[in-house]
Amino acid sequence: METITEGPWERPKSLMRLCVLSFIDQGVVFPLYLFGLLSAFMMRAMTAEEVQHMLDGVPANFISAAQREAMLPYMEMLRLHGAALMGIFALRTAARFVGTFRMWNGHHDGLHIYITAQLLGMLLPILVAGPKTLDFLGFIIALNWCYLYYTQQKALR
Repeated sequence: METITEGPWERPKSLMRLCVLSFIDQGVVFPLYLFGLLSAFMMRAMTAEEVQHMLDGVPANFISAAQREAMLPYMEMLRLHGAALMGIFALRTAARFVGTFRMWNGHHDGLHIYITAQLLGMLLPILVAGPKTLDFLGFIIALNWCYLYYTQQKALR
């Protein structure tokens, strides 16, 4: 594949749309991960009984008893590994922002930064908290974004 190296660089509309959508996504989820990191540190200080008591305090019209029971293992995973997971997700989002910003400016290395951040951000949580953190749909969506940016690599310098 040939890349554009001479003359003024003009951002293709398709790359511009992908980058804008990524900037919106990153702008929304990064503060959520930071809030999640703060919440995870607060949950880390709680016991398993306190977490269950917190879930019991949720009104029944929001969560049924069966849903509450299904959430207990998930909440325990967040209590034990939430700070590490939120940290990984926040760092992944920051690295994705760097990659997207580099591609916005026409630099080919942004593609590599973005793809590496996406894939490591999906695989590192498995090392931290086990295979229950692998979300098949999320993995497919992440691969889709990587592929969409990969199709734009001819436009990058």
